[in-house]
Amino acid sequence: MRGRCVEVWLFDDRMEVISPGSLLPEVDLDRLRRRERQHASRNPCITRVLGEFNLMRDRGEGIPRMFAEMEESLLRLPELRPDAHEFTVVLYNQPIFETPDPAWERYVRGLPANTRQMRILVAHPSGSFTNAQYQALNQVDRDVAYREIRVLMDLGLVTASGLVGRGARYRVAQAGASPVTAKQGPREVLARRMTQKGFITNGDYREVFGLDESRAKRALARLVESGVLVSQGERRGRRYLGGAGWDAWVVAAQSADN
Repeated sequence: MRGRCVEVWLFDDRMEVISPGSLLPEVDLDRLRRRERQHASRNPCITRVLGEFNLMRDRGEGIPRMFAEMEESLLRLPELRPDAHEFTVVLYNQPIFETPDPAWERYVRGLPANTRQMRILVAHPSGSFTNAQYQALNQVDRDVAYREIRVLMDLGLVTASGLVGRGARYRVAQAGASPVTAKQGPREVLARRMTQKGFITNGDYREVFGLDESRAKRALARLVESGVLVSQGERRGRRYLGGAGWDAWVVAAQSADN
């Protein structure tokens, strides 16, 4: 692979970054697409120098951040294309909807929904969608898609039609048609989940507030420190119960959320 440089190609609708060499064995493509941090250096010496001079952080956070930025901007998510000789990342400068409607987008951005839920509402403003389409748009698995669609149904933002299960289709409610939409703030949605399950998780917090994993983790840590939540378990099994300040936190936040 000597003599090849990193190539950056600019097109009207996308940018392609092509790095020579296939993925290192330590890096798993599926984990990259799930936004899990992975890092392996082809040249540890250069990496160490760049890290010591604060030119990079060497933490494997670039691709997860890339996904988060594209998601927040309501653009198509990054496309990762590995092969035996090079690794390509494609960033599309295309919105996720075919017919841009600024008024509808502004309406959706003001809803008590997370970023992935907003993306499906913007992508299908006057039609219907399936669980499979939700998965494809947001690159999540079936269970995550089902849980997040259920939240949209609880809020009155979508309604189910047709068959139950794999054949179900979900139709987006008309703007302003649901009284639930105007009343429910993010903390109220989180409080309802706490009541239903008896606890919340990092995933719940991410879905409700539209944050990535690291930002949700920091926010939850602050709530634990202030006594709003109590943490139980470790790592993926960690859950959060309501602390002494939970009820006051929810009530005090209602005016701000609405």
